[in-house]
Amino acid sequence: MSVLDPETSPILDPATRIANQLKQNARNIFRNITGSFAQNAKLFWQNPQATPQEIAAALGTDGVELFQLHAKLGELLYSIKPEVTTATMAIVGDSTYNEDGSVTIPTTPPAE
Repeated sequence: MSVLDPETSPILDPATRIANQLKQNARNIFRNITGSFAQNAKLFWQNPQATPQEIAAALGTDGVELFQLHAKLGELLYSIKPEVTTATMAIVGDSTYNEDGSVTIPTTPPAE
């Protein structure tokens, strides 16, 4: 066979082909979930269009549920591969869960 001949892929047995597909699916799912986790954190904490408190107010009484869901997702990702959450968790600020389900973001006084 010449290097100029078209490359042929080996014919895999069904079990190996399926195993390879499962591995690829797992990588894709993990990449999508970690991407969404980071995107949502940035959308809330680093959004140039609204402050975190304004967004929290717009979430209303769904805020706590949303924050808890995001926190659980972060815990899951951290338990699988801690380094994928490091940069995202660094941008997450403080929040207070209120009894009515809303979230309050404490304001930080300006540095003097």
